[in-house]
Amino acid sequence: MSCQFTIHYPQPKELLVAQLEDAMRKTNGEFNGDALGGVFSGNTPVGGFSGSYSIDGDMIFVTIDKKPWLVSCGRIEDEINNYLNQGTA
Repeated sequence: MSCQFTIHYPQPKELLVAQLEDAMRKTNGEFNGDALGGVFSGNTPVGGFSGSYSIDGDMIFVTIDKKPWLVSCGRIEDEINNYLNQGTA
């Protein structure tokens, strides 16, 4: 089951890329992307995940292709939103 959601991100997209690279590094994952889009994968204590993103203006379109079955799509969206928007409010 894949998850798809959209995140509003009005900050500079170079900051987004840096945040994603840092997050994937912390999960012993991989990141290949830029300010237009990319792919990522990582690991959590309950399983691995992978997905992709594309950016159009201030909107980020995220697709999670693989996720731990114990983790809901809503939880993933909340975690990504919280991580990307920490300290930007």
